[in-house]
Amino acid sequence: MADTITINGVTVMPKAEGLKITPEKVWSENTGRTANGTMVGDIIAIKPKLEIEFPPMSRAEVAALDAAVSDAFFSVTYSDPRTNTRVTGTFYANSPSYPVYSYVDGLPTYVGVKVNLIGQ
Repeated sequence: MADTITINGVTVMPKAEGLKITPEKVWSENTGRTANGTMVGDIIAIKPKLEIEFPPMSRAEVAALDAAVSDAFFSVTYSDPRTNTRVTGTFYANSPSYPVYSYVDGLPTYVGVKVNLIGQ
């Protein structure tokens, strides 16, 4: 269970088709280029962004994921590759995408489900 992702204590990703963890730099509002093209500004924080693509999912699994990421902010626990530790933080989500694969009984309904979780 060490490499799972949990949202508010509920495991939503026991495995993933794809997971990309990006430490996003947050720059000060005075950041930009000077008249000669030199970059100026200060990094005020580094926030994690988790880009998750799920394996084929059933309707029930998609409903559970959607409920988990529908609040404005929520607690997420994941393995941070920069520190090699499990960390918990407050995140929000972009709008998940739910590509329909099939409505035939017995087949996965959604394939290629994706969501980004962004550290607050």
